[in-house]
Amino acid sequence: MAVFVLNADSRPNLFISLFQWRPVDGRTPGENFLTEALVYCLRKNETFRTQWFKRILGSEVIDADLRINTRASHVDDERETTIYPDIDIRGVLTSGQPFSLLVEVKWGARYDHAQIAKYDRLIASQPNAHLVFLSANSIDCRNAKAQRVSLGSAFHVFEWQQIYSLLAALSQDCQSSQELVEFMRMHGLNPPEPITQGLLQNYVTSRDFTKRLRRYCEKILNELPWDFLPPHYQDATRQEVKDQYGRVAIVFRRHDWNGTITIGFLYSNHDHRVKFADGSDASVDLMMRIEANPAVVGRAEVVSALQKRVGEVRQCGGVVCLAGDRDNQNPHTLLIAQRSLSEFLDNSDETGQLLAMHKQIGDWSAALFGDGELEKALARFDPIE
Repeated sequence: MAVFVLNADSRPNLFISLFQWRPVDGRTPGENFLTEALVYCLRKNETFRTQWFKRILGSEVIDADLRINTRASHVDDERETTIYPDIDIRGVLTSGQPFSLLVEVKWGARYDHAQIAKYDRLIASQPNAHLVFLSANSIDCRNAKAQRVSLGSAFHVFEWQQIYSLLAALSQDCQSSQELVEFMRMHGLNPPEPITQGLLQNYVTSRDFTKRLRRYCEKILNELPWDFLPPHYQDATRQEVKDQYGRVAIVFRRHDWNGTITIGFLYSNHDHRVKFADGSDASVDLMMRIEANPAVVGRAEVVSALQKRVGEVRQCGGVVCLAGDRDNQNPHTLLIAQRSLSEFLDNSDETGQLLAMHKQIGDWSAALFGDGELEKALARFDPIE
């Protein structure tokens, strides 16, 4: 357990702390690394420490009585297990009242309310008990906030981008804080810039635009559920974000490519040979496409199943083309649904845009796969076991 006591003659050493988390068996424990780096800046940067604690506790604290521990162990008597909060902070408010603060740090891992509930059992009965959930996943943060009413402790949710903004504003006199800010920016933990109408209109000259599309695909893939697709496509080993054929999209592979689904953003129609949803040849669309070789056995059955569902798919919004339609000039396309990206940009923040796009994808998918007939037809493409 790493312990920091402000009134002790101790000198925080980031390298000693991080060495305990050195790579093992080729794995780099980034979450633990980031936790130690944050704690180090809390110890070194008094202004940052004061301001962040004030946001959480509503009061300043007495530095002389402050204890910051990492990897502390606690026994959960109710469940007879040992709990290891990422950061355990104990101290006294300037009013003289004691406080307890446990911080759960996430970077890549998902929100687990059961884990937060364990922390709550540890300290809820103590005076001024506070819990913090810290994550880069904006969707998880939203879900965590929705469950705060079930906890006895005061529950606070922060995104890493908020820590970045606070630390960047208060790092002038702390070299370590400046270096952590740079590290966070390199790893995408800074506040994101949502796609704007201006950026969309100028994407041809914007070298960063397709990078932004890739980020959106990765966040939709990794942070939102895909239970509206058949189980075959939910296998993570068959999912990959790729930039090819004029699209940045999540590729949901089938066994032998036939029946593969691609969901993402179409920014060039040269390969897909369809007009964009606004009728032009220069735009960007949210898209969902099902692909297959023109000569593959079973294709006719899939097209027949799609024809039965296409009316309902069109009712979900956007433009939809099937194999054989005049407006679909790519023979490998069984179905392509498109909706102009500009229609999702009324939301002024990234999370709102992503949720709106995910809902559209879910609506298309539910219309396609709701009765199970399309998946039965697609299964004809799979090898016989």
